[in-house]
Amino acid sequence: MPLALAMLDMAATTVDDTIEGQPLVLRSFAESLASVGVHVPWETLNAQRGKDKREVFHTLLASHGGLRGRELEAMTQRLLQDFTARLLDNVRRLREMPGATETLAFLNARGLFVALGSGFPLEVTRAIAAHLGWTQRGLVHFVTCGEAAGGGRPHPHMINRALQAAGLLPPALPAGQVHPHFDYRCVLKVGDTVQDVAEGRRVGALTVAVASGTQTADVLWQAGAEAVLPSIAALPAYLLERGEC
Repeated sequence: MPLALAMLDMAATTVDDTIEGQPLVLRSFAESLASVGVHVPWETLNAQRGKDKREVFHTLLASHGGLRGRELEAMTQRLLQDFTARLLDNVRRLREMPGATETLAFLNARGLFVALGSGFPLEVTRAIAAHLGWTQRGLVHFVTCGEAAGGGRPHPHMINRALQAAGLLPPALPAGQVHPHFDYRCVLKVGDTVQDVAEGRRVGALTVAVASGTQTADVLWQAGAEAVLPSIAALPAYLLERGEC
């Protein structure tokens, strides 16, 4: 089954979100939570990478802030807005991971529909893709996130939405299901977290991890990645070696 669609993660996969020595995502989580007196260990925050950001705040406010019910829902929304504002304030400082543009061009040249899927809120996801010039140059065809797709990793929503945008999956099919009569081996999933790996494996995609984030290669292998590459720059050579492109 030839590859037809590439679903690529953003932060620490295609986008370098390190600012002043810290990943912007983790720092923004910590600062938003600390603003309401909730302090979460760095290791716990790191384990949340790749998840939908609303889900992260909901989980951590319950587990570390002791919030429940309506108070939990209201505070989750408040901190998600605060987190989004912090990210938007820093979009102009973000850079692409080395080799990202070349890899996007490689995938385009081989006829793949290229999608970005992220745990960021949609406005942040779109702002980053525009800031890096990928959408304007036609290197990225579709941008989504857990919020917009109806569910985040490890659920199949983002991959299904991208397949629908590419015309590979009927738009009427529910995004939250793995469709047994569709051959997901046409999908390449690439990301830097165990949640990315779980997302790809759930549908049966070719699932490649990159060790350019804050989760180690050993952890990514243990999660079930078919390959763990040092970075997105190594993806074209890997695909050529496999005869995938």
